[in-house]
Amino acid sequence: MFNPVPVSVCMPIYNGALYIRDAIQSIFNQTVIPQEIIVSDSGSSDGSENIVREEAQRSKLKVIILPAKTPGMVANWNSTIRAASGKYIKFLFQDDLLHSNCLEEMVKVAESDKRIGLVFSPRDLLVEPSVEEDLMTQWLLQHPNLSAAFGNLETNQAGSLLLRSSKLLQGPLNKIGEPTAVLVRTDLFHKVGLFNENMRQLVDMEMWVRLMASSHVGYIPRALSSVRFHAGQATNRHRTEEIDRFERDRLQDTLRTLAIYPLLHWRVKCALRFAQLRRNRFCVKKKLRSLADQSRQPPVSAPEGGPDPLIPPDSLHSVGSHGSAEYVAVGEEFFRYFRDLCKLKPDDRVLDVGSGTGRMARPLTKYLKGGSYEGIDIVARSVQWCQRTYASRYPNFRFHFADIYNKVYNPDGKHKASEYRLPFETSSFDFIFLTSVFTHMLPQDMEHYLSEVVRVLKSSNRCLITYFLINPAAWKLINEGASYHSFKYELPGCRTEFADTPEAVVAYNESTVRGLYAKYRLNITEPVLYGTWCKRKDGLSWQDMIIATKPADCV
Repeated sequence: MFNPVPVSVCMPIYNGALYIRDAIQSIFNQTVIPQEIIVSDSGSSDGSENIVREEAQRSKLKVIILPAKTPGMVANWNSTIRAASGKYIKFLFQDDLLHSNCLEEMVKVAESDKRIGLVFSPRDLLVEPSVEEDLMTQWLLQHPNLSAAFGNLETNQAGSLLLRSSKLLQGPLNKIGEPTAVLVRTDLFHKVGLFNENMRQLVDMEMWVRLMASSHVGYIPRALSSVRFHAGQATNRHRTEEIDRFERDRLQDTLRTLAIYPLLHWRVKCALRFAQLRRNRFCVKKKLRSLADQSRQPPVSAPEGGPDPLIPPDSLHSVGSHGSAEYVAVGEEFFRYFRDLCKLKPDDRVLDVGSGTGRMARPLTKYLKGGSYEGIDIVARSVQWCQRTYASRYPNFRFHFADIYNKVYNPDGKHKASEYRLPFETSSFDFIFLTSVFTHMLPQDMEHYLSEVVRVLKSSNRCLITYFLINPAAWKLINEGASYHSFKYELPGCRTEFADTPEAVVAYNESTVRGLYAKYRLNITEPVLYGTWCKRKDGLSWQDMIIATKPADCV
């Protein structure tokens, strides 16, 4: 029993009288004894601190109760860290329990390699009857192994390997667990800083990200702690459905830092870059507001009495979308471009190449009264959802699946994009648009698609296509480190962000694109509408947009 280990058990408390005695007893019952127990009270009014004192008097362990009352949940956590003198810090929250072998096993792993700075294990859930039917409790019970997205973990691995997971930003966001499930080497807090006191819901995961980038991570595949959920705090532990946007932004800011960003998977990098669209939306709204004021067409809204049936489930949202609100906002933004900049008419026949889950189709349903819409995409499940959703409601809206190979979006596709012929007659559309399509296509495929757009577009009519265009102004911002994309890999005819998966994000020299438009006799409507992707202060949308017209004498 009396085998001291260099651990400071940190207990931040606040009105925890109901369970705090059991929590302290779980420390006293360890197979090894900690160097000290640090308790910081945030101003309890239920006698929590007195219970701690009573238990401390019955024990031979060193229990330090900090005299100052630290207001604020996360600030209270940090108070215990500042007071700790042990080589390692083991958190224990007042409602939780440590299994008897927790300290012994975690310290053993931590001491096996000096590079290990964080050790974690699964945790058991103690669910009080009063919250068994709570939606959040049900969600937690369905995700007992938070680290499953990391795959098969070793006892010791570089934290950077975990950060490289393509599922890092998929739920559950906290893939390590609550602080009770974690042991941290104390000196790492001096290196990466303390917990972010401006955060609450994702504050622990934000810290784990910083620690993973700075050290190896130890893993023990057995539960060594129990985390309790009861009526007093269950809804405050996790919020998986409506995590505050501010919290997500702070976590994403941490992931974008120079020490962490290079370690991330390309899919996560894409998600982070597209997330800037949400933050920069206010810049676009100023420009859109003046356009909207001139319009008689109101934005599409959800039907009264229920959710909008044209908004897909979260599982179908693309990597660049951040839920229903973003889905709707982007669709309505581009609808205004179509109507006000491209002079779209209600009786036009429209082609959407890269239709996805109908993000652009949705606002058009209230506008194309005498016209029609054809959408085509290479992701089968998105097309199938649109076909089921739109067929009975809008018979003039049709969706088609193109089984075209793309390393990112359809790796099992049967056809080459460079050989694919759009399944429509020549000169059959009044308006064609491609949003975020050529930003995922390599030169030969892109040029062929452009030729197909010209073929099926009627003479004297317009198309709108989005790009990442490299020109001197964009290149200057990239070299200054301002741009969200670096496009550091040069390929024949284009640049890409990722050498191993070039289709993930593709940019073209503006001069190359202009040359192709001239080759296929598309007249560009000047000026090109540049976006904010490289942090242009006067950008209109996220990507660059080119609006062009097929000449009257071009068949």
